[in-house]
Order: sequence, then C-alpha cells, then structure tokens
Amino acid sequence: MHRREFLTTASNPDARHDYLVELHGEPAPGTRLTLRYVPDRAVATPDGVAAYLGALSGTAGATGPEALAIAVLDDLNNELIPRWVEITVERILPVPQRVVIEDRQPGWDNPHLFSRMRRV
Repeated sequence: MHRREFLTTASNPDARHDYLVELHGEPAPGTRLTLRYVPDRAVATPDGVAAYLGALSGTAGATGPEALAIAVLDDLNNELIPRWVEITVERILPVPQRVVIEDRQPGWDNPHLFSRMRRV
C-alpha cells in the first residue's frame, strides 16, 4: 500500500468559509511534523493522518527534513488539494533544524486569516 492511500478524507463541512486546520505528529523518533492547511472540498481525517505518519516512519529517518517536507507536501496536494498548506519538519539531532514549505492554489489568498495565524 502506498503511503498516500493512508490519507483518508471527508467532505469539508462548509467549503464557503476559510478556516485553519492544524495537526501534529512524529513520523520518526526525534522528528516532529506540523501540518497546517486551509481545506477546499476535503478535510483529512485524524485517523488517516495518524496512519499516514505511521507509513512515513520507515522513510522519515532515512531522508533529510527537506525531502520529508517536500514528500508530505506532494502527498497532501494530491489527496486533499487544499487552498493553502504549510508543512513544518523539525529535528533536534544532530543539530536543531527546522524546514518549512508552503503551497497554495493559484489566485487564493486570505490576508485576514493569515494575519491572525500564529507562527509555529
């Protein structure tokens, strides 16, 4: 089973509104992943994200945080097609490192929502 298949989704309960979804997990010991997104038509189910993080565990420790962040971004863009998404990968060892990558649908912006978001 490909790791993307673990990312189960549900219909957005109200796609008329922009709202922020934030999920956290550890795909490998010492690696923290934060997923923040503004859904469009679908939302990720928490159980699906947990299963997806488990599927990442085999590769998360073997690749650098940059490659991990890009892989997660690609997977989420394919399965969720969010309006906006930000992936943060943090590792403490061998030296503290933080990688942040984001993407958005062409033409989508919500400055009011972004102004209220706290930076992780």
